[in-house]
Amino acid sequence: MNEHKFGGAWTELKLNTISKYLGFYTKALNNVKKRYGWNLIYIDAFAGTGECTVKDSDVPIDGSAKIALQTVPCFDQYIFIEENEGYSIALDKLCTEHSDKETHVYNDDANDRISDICNSINWKKNRAVMFLDPYGMEVKWPTLEGIAKTKAIDVWYFFPLSGLYRQAARKYVSLDEGKEKAIDELLGTTEWRSAFYEKPAQGDLFDADPSAERTLEWDGLIRYVRDVRLKSIFAEVSKPLILPRTGVPRFALFFAVSNPGAVGLSMKVANYILKSD
Repeated sequence: MNEHKFGGAWTELKLNTISKYLGFYTKALNNVKKRYGWNLIYIDAFAGTGECTVKDSDVPIDGSAKIALQTVPCFDQYIFIEENEGYSIALDKLCTEHSDKETHVYNDDANDRISDICNSINWKKNRAVMFLDPYGMEVKWPTLEGIAKTKAIDVWYFFPLSGLYRQAARKYVSLDEGKEKAIDELLGTTEWRSAFYEKPAQGDLFDADPSAERTLEWDGLIRYVRDVRLKSIFAEVSKPLILPRTGVPRFALFFAVSNPGAVGLSMKVANYILKSD
């Protein structure tokens, strides 16, 4: 198996949070799904190999794919997406060890495959939990819009806060075309420029006046991502779990509900898990 080594002390906390929610989700919907004829689907968009070894450690731990497959009661269907060919082969092997379950492994770009899933599945007869754990800023805004439009998917999004912070240079003049494009694709808007940067007393911000600087720090970026962007498309979005818990923030684990009718219970449980973690 290709070794999947990444992360840090926050990795187990992130995975523990997902594990708790999956256990709640299948238990809570196990009886309801029979009444409505639903299938429950787990979707892992950057699934890795099924296990990982945290940096500075030689002991492998269960990854999100293996955690999902071990969830009791089980999901009716599992969809794993992984662009790395070696990792996807490892996922295929993992799935053969769970031959009693319906599993699908796609060696594909996550954005493309998620778009296909959202458009091809009948969401009146299916409900899903999706885990978005990108390696960087790979998740594009149209992908999130597609998920939200299903009104049937609960999403855990491990948002790359440090990536956004790095791309949004302190001085506006330091933003190059590549940085601007990356943020545009991540947030799905160009309006972040005026939200992140304070216009100089004179002149036009978009003339790249060297006096224009980013006024938002970590907490301001998090509020913008949640309140201005994610909440514009999802029915509700949690306050995130910031990781690591000490030192410089690197990630924000958001929970988002696409179904307006499921907000109450889903958010109550997700918020409880996030606070306990």
